[in-house]
Formats: sequence, C-alpha cells, structure tokens
Amino acid sequence: MTNGREQQLPVARREQLLIEELSDEVLVYDLDRKKAHCLNRTAALIWNHCDGKTSVKELGSMLQQETDKVVEEDVVWFGLDRLHKARLLQAPPVRPDGKDKLSRRELVKKIGLAVSIPLVVTILAPQASAALSCVGPVCATPAQCSPPCTCIASKCQ
Repeated sequence: MTNGREQQLPVARREQLLIEELSDEVLVYDLDRKKAHCLNRTAALIWNHCDGKTSVKELGSMLQQETDKVVEEDVVWFGLDRLHKARLLQAPPVRPDGKDKLSRRELVKKIGLAVSIPLVVTILAPQASAALSCVGPVCATPAQCSPPCTCIASKCQ
C-alpha cells in the first residue's frame, strides 16, 4: 500500500495464521500453505508494525529505538522483502526510489553487523499421512512397529 506521496505503507497478513510470540522471535504457522516461519527479533519488529499506517522510514526509526543502534533503511527493505517471500505481507514491497533489492551479503557489506539482519526461516510442515509412514525402521518383532505397520523381513511395512 502507498499513500498519496508514493510512500510505502506495508500491511502484514494476519488471516489464516497461528502466531506464537517468544522472547526473541515469533513463530508463524500459515494454515493455507502448511508452512511454519520463524522470524528473528528484527523481522518480527518489522512485521508487527506493518499496519498500513507506518512508513518504511518510521519502521526504521522504531527499529532504531528498540535496538539502540543506527538502522539503515535498507535493513527495513530487506526485512520487507523476506516477509513478502514468506507471504506474510498483503502486497509486495515496492521501493519508490526504484533501487534494486539487496542480497543479505550486500547488506552485510554495506552496514556491517551493527544491527541484526532480519531473518525469516521457513519450513514445510509434514502432511499428517507422513506421520504414519512405515518405511525404514528395522524391526525384529511385529510389536516394534507402530500400527498400522507390521514387521515383514525385518522391516516395518
């Protein structure tokens, strides 16, 4: 979302998500896509303030207040890009200055490690049917295999 001055006002996606806030990170489970995301403190601060009213510049100021360190606007843009890739934003972030996205490596070169780089780690949650998989475990007796599996030729099948 942008306002009349073409200022980016990002909006976090909140529907169909289970959110668990921990001390230094936020865990988000996407019910639609069956994916779990772990947001580090910096990414969580950015995401929690994406309300459609707060500009990228204001997000940077909030991060600066929280971390007591100088925060480049590129850090916020990097975080927004990662949140968008995880589909945790309603719309993709668009830089009004037309600059290209920075890679994590380029960002570290530019700002150093003064502030934590926003990270979003995503894993695919296994299907419920995968929990019933019988393939692989070695067994000696049928009792060693979980139902509905049985021990055949020393393998749970």
